[in-house]
Amino acid sequence: MMIYLAMGLAAAWLAACVGLIVFARTMIYPFQPGFSAARPVGVPGARATTFSASDGMPITIWLVAPAAGRPTVLYFMGNGGSLPSHAPLLAEIAGQGFGVVALNYRGAGGAPGKPSQAVLTADALALYDQLDAIVGAPVPATRRILYGTSLGAALAVQLAAERPSAGLVLESPFNRLCEVAQFHYPIFPACLLLPYERWASGDLIGRLAVPVLILHGDADATIPLSQGRALFAAAREPKRLIVYPGAGHNDLYLHGSAADAIAFIEGLGGD
Repeated sequence: MMIYLAMGLAAAWLAACVGLIVFARTMIYPFQPGFSAARPVGVPGARATTFSASDGMPITIWLVAPAAGRPTVLYFMGNGGSLPSHAPLLAEIAGQGFGVVALNYRGAGGAPGKPSQAVLTADALALYDQLDAIVGAPVPATRRILYGTSLGAALAVQLAAERPSAGLVLESPFNRLCEVAQFHYPIFPACLLLPYERWASGDLIGRLAVPVLILHGDADATIPLSQGRALFAAAREPKRLIVYPGAGHNDLYLHGSAADAIAFIEGLGGD
């Protein structure tokens, strides 16, 4: 009887592993329905526009042009929200005269297409490469700040590994996506089951010779602080980690993270 029970449990475990592989992308990109990125809300002066991805797909962004001599922030949101949910942060950044270019992902905010690490990275690269034309003026690398939240932090690191920038702001980031999955599903070998959605920021960030700011809440139940600390340890100097006592995954803005990010960006200078 015990043998049959063990065999049944093993079969159920294997089936769950297969399910994790099959439904991985659905779990990684659970974009909320009902939010549209077609019209900016809550960000004064912003407008929605599109650029052409490498495959010809028109990709929506929210755009606020920078004031003269001010940097431009390329913003990458997390995977559980939408651009409107990030509007307070974007408005505060734009209020400093910084340019804001916020990417709406495929499959999010009413956009067509299916997201993946390869697709989102290609879209971020296309956005970076077309930034001058999008803004309508030259934006040198010394005025380009990459800012990512949660999954968007991993996308920002991926982009920073392939294109120059002045600095990197990572809010509620993870070291490696599979380690987060392992945290939530400890009975599964997550790092073996996610071969195509690696998002391994910890393997890339040590190559980056740019200032890094990591913002994390010590009550984050989605991406634990240990992930932010691991990523911080892997990063090169100059770097700074700010931990917000009592902050969770989505409420760092309420704990002053925007002011800290703005101070960091101001300190980068530029040309």
